[in-house]
Amino acid sequence: MTIRGAVHRHVGFDAVPSWLSGMVAVAGLSLMVGLAAGRGYALPALGLAAFAAALLAGVLNWRWSVYGLLLYLPVSGIPVLATYPHTAVPVLLKDFLFVIPAYVGFMAYASARRVRVVFPGAPLLLFLLLAFLVVVQAFNPNLPNRLVGAIGIKVWLFYIPLYFLAYHFVRDRRDLFRLLGVMSVAAIVPAVIGIVEAVLIYTGHAPVVYQVYGGAAQAATQNFAQFTFTGGGDLRRVPSTFSFVAQYYTFTASMVAVSYAWWRGALAGTRFASFGRLVWLLLLAAALLNGARGAFVLIPALVLFIFLFERFPSGHRLRGVPVGRLFAAVGVFLAAAALFGGAPGAIFGYAFQVGRQEFQSVFVDGFRQALALTWGGLGTGIDTNASRYAFSTPVHFQAVAGTWYESWYVKAVLELGIAGLAVVALLLGFLVVRGFQSHRWLHDPRMRAVSAALLAFLVWNLAYNLKGQYMDIDPIDVYFWLFAGLLARVAVLDRDESGPPPEPMLSERRMALPARATP
Repeated sequence: MTIRGAVHRHVGFDAVPSWLSGMVAVAGLSLMVGLAAGRGYALPALGLAAFAAALLAGVLNWRWSVYGLLLYLPVSGIPVLATYPHTAVPVLLKDFLFVIPAYVGFMAYASARRVRVVFPGAPLLLFLLLAFLVVVQAFNPNLPNRLVGAIGIKVWLFYIPLYFLAYHFVRDRRDLFRLLGVMSVAAIVPAVIGIVEAVLIYTGHAPVVYQVYGGAAQAATQNFAQFTFTGGGDLRRVPSTFSFVAQYYTFTASMVAVSYAWWRGALAGTRFASFGRLVWLLLLAAALLNGARGAFVLIPALVLFIFLFERFPSGHRLRGVPVGRLFAAVGVFLAAAALFGGAPGAIFGYAFQVGRQEFQSVFVDGFRQALALTWGGLGTGIDTNASRYAFSTPVHFQAVAGTWYESWYVKAVLELGIAGLAVVALLLGFLVVRGFQSHRWLHDPRMRAVSAALLAFLVWNLAYNLKGQYMDIDPIDVYFWLFAGLLARVAVLDRDESGPPPEPMLSERRMALPARATP
């Protein structure tokens, strides 16, 4: 309920302008900040005022907070870099300015309109089982202190509600396409910055790039890491607007899927189709040039997943390969390899070899070691990267033999035990299988393109969880649950006859299938 609606209901005024309600709230906040500043508490007061203003915006319209979150994520590393090494507050900015206000605003919205938050097909029982295990394990006696458990709870559960918010956020296709467009356009800035940085680094101007990051350059570039390929060429870290390379890499990978969904779902067949294609290729180039060793294997895998899913409509028939898009993607791959100074085959072979070695050492060996340590779990947060700040001794991860286990699935065993791993596997598997089942019966080629991109992103993350804990860090911790909710909504929009019926794309009119009853 808005402030204006509350005044109408409780006070009885018939015409209180919404701008007047906002002015009253701003005046009250200004008075509080002024009083606090006069007593020497200016910074805490400003922070509290910003949080209160964000809450007010979320209550007035919770969708504003979601849009704010999606616009902030592409540049979320800038406050962290600017305040390095004192990064505790900037790391939490998105939570207090956008995520919490979105949650509060959505609950107020759902309560006032009696909206059912849990939608049909949502795996509520699995969510509850996961939450139960996470909370119980937060009191495991193996934890060095309760703060480790609290951080673990936050990392595991805090962003899961975005799954439900995303479903309710999209009311029609126009909402969906606008959301995809906002994310795609916002991603252009970090992508361009990252590509420019890559060009400067590989043309001998690396000090110019590193100088921009100041004291944070070493942390942002993973100690200026450099990997040399057999036969010549090397690979270097590019952080763009993020505080470390893994964030930028996972961001660009996410936006490869999002921009494709926007291009093929909203823009294809319109006069803006060329712009959508350009944005997708730009983000694809950024994803290959950020310096992640696995990018030359897993980014092409993501693209192939998208192509295959899009060409797998109802009827169990696999359509032809999109030759034009495939050649464009290969062209970007070759251009990136040329910038690295190595042969494409050597780069791909190096990335594949590293991936195979890390699969063995990080997942297979890590899983065996985890089972040797525990079957019942050592406690929530015990192997969470963010928990290292809460350890009271300089020996990090002492309960897990002083080692941080990188695989997300191995982490699930160490923290939640075999039961926790089973629940996690069932939950993630349900989201993918249910998404694939819904995708098979989509009629509209535009909705199928969006669904294919989102589904490919989920599958890509399930594979990457074998290697890293990207589900625990920005922006994947937000995007995974948000995109899963959007994927669940796409099937509803496809069936909704009240939505604006888009014209089939010219290239796919021959592919349009007759309407079929949803099983």
